[in-house]
Amino acid sequence: MKKLFIVVFILLIAATDHFTQSFYTGAIGVTQSNGGRTRIFSDNLTTRQIDRTSILVGVSSTAVFDYDQDQQGIVNAATVGSPQLSDFEVTSTIDNTYNNPPLPPNVEAKIRLFGWTNGAYILAKINVKNREASPINAAIGFEFIPQNDGAYGGETVQWNAASQILTTNKVKWVGYKIFSGAQVSCKIIPWVSGFANDAFFYSAMTQNSFDPPLTAGPDGAVGVSAQAPVTIAAGDSVNFWYGIALGDDLNGVVANMNLCHAKYLVTVPVEFTSFTAVPAGNMVNINWSTATETNNQAFELERRTNENPEWVVIGFKNGAGTTTQPQSYSLSDNISALNSEKIYYRLKQIDFNGNYSYSNEIEIDNLYAPEVYLLAQNYPNPFNPATSISFGIPEKSNVMLRVYNTIGEEVALIAAGVFEAGTYNFNFDASNLPSGNYIYVLQTDKTVISKKMTLLK
Repeated sequence: MKKLFIVVFILLIAATDHFTQSFYTGAIGVTQSNGGRTRIFSDNLTTRQIDRTSILVGVSSTAVFDYDQDQQGIVNAATVGSPQLSDFEVTSTIDNTYNNPPLPPNVEAKIRLFGWTNGAYILAKINVKNREASPINAAIGFEFIPQNDGAYGGETVQWNAASQILTTNKVKWVGYKIFSGAQVSCKIIPWVSGFANDAFFYSAMTQNSFDPPLTAGPDGAVGVSAQAPVTIAAGDSVNFWYGIALGDDLNGVVANMNLCHAKYLVTVPVEFTSFTAVPAGNMVNINWSTATETNNQAFELERRTNENPEWVVIGFKNGAGTTTQPQSYSLSDNISALNSEKIYYRLKQIDFNGNYSYSNEIEIDNLYAPEVYLLAQNYPNPFNPATSISFGIPEKSNVMLRVYNTIGEEVALIAAGVFEAGTYNFNFDASNLPSGNYIYVLQTDKTVISKKMTLLK
């Protein structure tokens, strides 16, 4: 009976991943399963070209989030009824709860596939969230199993350096290209039972080289590719973007991938990674950062108070246009003339074409001197290479704010002098320091407070 139960359980899990949502653009078809499998068709879901594409998140040779060993659907695949960014869209969400207990890494992946009428390409966005208690340095990529022209075997899989596209073809061609970062690895092997294990995937994703072309035998091939590793703080997430394009030959794949990339550039929004405001005496220091920007002309910083609820523009910063590189911005607001216990800020992001959108509001209610001595946790933490450190003092005092390494050596003096009662914020740039843990210490006339921070380069 125990063996029968195990067999039935496995069959139920397998059956769950057969529930899919799909769309057909008129030139390419796609199905997305509850369990994270993406299939590609060259027609209206009849002739399969890719049996499976699935996300990989590698942290070490014993911790890779992959389809066979880890991925379980937590939000079923769904077709978006009125997509805002494309003509067709499907979504699903997966995590690592397939096993009990789950295998590391503890991550969640929100999958979103975009398509456009008669476009022979799919744009994929995977939001990868770190649910571990500590930061992870994650290699993010994908695994794919070809089924060109509806049959396994005989396809040629190869990396095209000129176009930076990984292709598989027999008669029909399919190409893959990473948009969110540099595509740094490509592993191509003949399919063999048992290939899917953490050690293989992590080695393939981090080999920093591109395998030569492979023409598969009767069992077909497997391809693995990844972008350069990124650090994801505990509770934070990053977006992984890639394109899939069809063509009758390499030139056709390249042309359609270029169209896909153009859609990516206008689809990826201004993605905020942080928006903070910290009081410092009569000033409030506002900092924000973005992971990506598209067609971004500028930001306007707006403020309101309980006494004056209308939003007022108090600052302006030029945007970075279109970029996939992280950007950081800062402005300071002099609040000495305000008479309010609470202040609210928001950002208005303005496109070159005049369209605009607003960020979330943030509230500041610590405008006056604290009742006790305070040293806040630095933000962000971990950081690379700069972070903000805030402290508050309830009375006038001599202040020293220092940074030490783990063997007790002072590596930086951030602030020194006599400070009036209030809250203060300082930026600490660790460009000249190696990765590792550091201790920052606030010393006043009355107390000494310390906290730990982590530099990850």
